[in-house]
Amino acid sequence: MALPNKVLPGFVASLYMQPSASPTPLSTANLSVVASVSPIAVSANLLEVEAIPLFGQEDAVASFMVAGSRQSDKIPVQSAPASMTLVAAWNPTNANLLLIRGDAYSGLIDRTYVIAAVEGANIVYFAFNARASQFTIDPAPGAETQCTFTLHPRGNQYGWSNNATRYRDWE
Repeated sequence: MALPNKVLPGFVASLYMQPSASPTPLSTANLSVVASVSPIAVSANLLEVEAIPLFGQEDAVASFMVAGSRQSDKIPVQSAPASMTLVAAWNPTNANLLLIRGDAYSGLIDRTYVIAAVEGANIVYFAFNARASQFTIDPAPGAETQCTFTLHPRGNQYGWSNNATRYRDWE
């Protein structure tokens, strides 16, 4: 069974980021290797976001008309990771949020991110290389100050892997 099918209803997801101001993103091959991905998924690299939006692949399609007649079949044109807009409580002393803000201001920094999806004793990692953008801070009076940013995965630079020490097949 494909690994994405192992993420069952009721899982809990956490988002982690590669540390350092000058990260070296994982190679496309290493994004599917637990030994490369799991060291990123540690508490020091946690991004405390309000919720993890849909993640994984999104398929775009090209539709066309034939001689002005009705629309014909859809043709898949890409299979890329979905962009994610995230919201977090703004804390100007949070080193990870400051790195994301710097990445967004630069627009040139690729970084590896890992979503750890945990369900019971199972854990599946979705790792991807992305650039941050659109970092905004909303200092809403009377409410908690929040920051919003978007992660734009790089084309086809993602991988699924499972942690064999915590994973077991369901029969």
